Amino acid sequence: MSQTIRTKKREDYALMTHPVISLKPSYNSVIRGCPGVPDTLPRIECELRIRSSDGKAFRIDKIEVVLKGIESLLGGHHSFAPKSKVEKVTIHYKKNIKMSEKKIVGIDIPLTIGLPEDVKETNFNSSFGSSITLLECMVRYNGLEDPQVFAQAVNVEKYTILPNPKRFPSVSRQVFSPDHKFSVEYTVVNPCVSVDDNLNLLLEIKPNARVVGDSSSTSLFGKKFTKLKSVVVSLKECLEILDPATGFGETRENVLREMVHTFDERISSNGIKLKFELPVQARIGLFGEFESSLRELDMLRRAGSQTVSHLPSTRLLQNKTHGSLGIPFQYHSSITTTGGSLFRITHAAAVKVKISSGKSFHLNHPIDVSSWTQLQLKGLDQLIFHEKETAKFARQFYDNFGGITRKNKPTMSNSVTVVEYPPLPPVVYPNDSETLRKLDIKYVNIGSFSRRVPLID
Repeated sequence: MSQTIRTKKREDYALMTHPVISLKPSYNSVIRGCPGVPDTLPRIECELRIRSSDGKAFRIDKIEVVLKGIESLLGGHHSFAPKSKVEKVTIHYKKNIKMSEKKIVGIDIPLTIGLPEDVKETNFNSSFGSSITLLECMVRYNGLEDPQVFAQAVNVEKYTILPNPKRFPSVSRQVFSPDHKFSVEYTVVNPCVSVDDNLNLLLEIKPNARVVGDSSSTSLFGKKFTKLKSVVVSLKECLEILDPATGFGETRENVLREMVHTFDERISSNGIKLKFELPVQARIGLFGEFESSLRELDMLRRAGSQTVSHLPSTRLLQNKTHGSLGIPFQYHSSITTTGGSLFRITHAAAVKVKISSGKSFHLNHPIDVSSWTQLQLKGLDQLIFHEKETAKFARQFYDNFGGITRKNKPTMSNSVTVVEYPPLPPVVYPNDSETLRKLDIKYVNIGSFSRRVPLID
């Protein structure tokens, strides 16, 4: 019976005057600046619009705005909880706005929310889980118990990991086999790769001169003609998990791409030089279908007035089954994702060397996988420069309302700087005839009650 009463109340509320909540971006995106580049003042700029559902007045008791990060970890990748899915919510921003007792027909509130340094990049990883940023607004009104709630996902893309050789130059290292009989000098040509890039590695395998000395190259370590049998090159992702309850960590690894190269070549004192190109291919199939759909739509535009029946059907229109999974197209499968408090995803290049009559040995080197591609680099550099210049004018603008302040927020490992912006004046729509006229809200009297005249009938 109680459930029936609650359902009846919700139906009654739906028929009553209630606030309708929406967000209007200041520009093309609610995010201004470049997350990860502090000089650009990364922030959310939008207008919170709360309007009457039918043009009649209502009273707002309280408005609560929350920006939160939600990390979700799939089952099978942790041992610290029996649940199939674990979530961790981090509150980046929270503000309560109290209103007067006056009834209004609407209010527009400018919002500027600084994105913290540790905000986590939006990412869906089909192997491990996901991380999203959510902007929520809750409006309590007319003294009712149930509030109106609005939630909008904010797509956070960070600009710290770019496949630019100037920012991530090639790296060279030398490692030795466990018995120190061989040395491997390797060079990672591009330690930061994009999701559709090639990982380029240079290797030189040769005897360790300090161990071999002046022995003949035809007989190495008492074994005639020691040979290189195989080299396995792989790109793997590493999931580092932090138990929310105990603070202890766990790690899981997953191989994204692997190539096996077989040899039967003698290792002389001159060594063996090798070059590898490993395709990254870190995007999930959904994103590939999305890109293919874009090409198909471009083809449709070029086709002009051709007969529609002769044109191919598009995957974009056929892909509704994926939408039911709740996986947005723009998410990438595996990109380097740091920050947050539940998990982070890193990558590494792994090389395993097999030598005849000897033990295999391997090496690992950290790799960053970026969501940005090489074709986007030039535009990104221009964008970052433009946002740095825009941030200078933004500082001057906010100085007129009290100025921007910076505070240190402690985290589990260190502290991060949080930028707080001064509140901007709202636009209030009072319940009077002049406001109704400006908003083109009209009523007609029908008997003892009035009914709103719709703009479009």
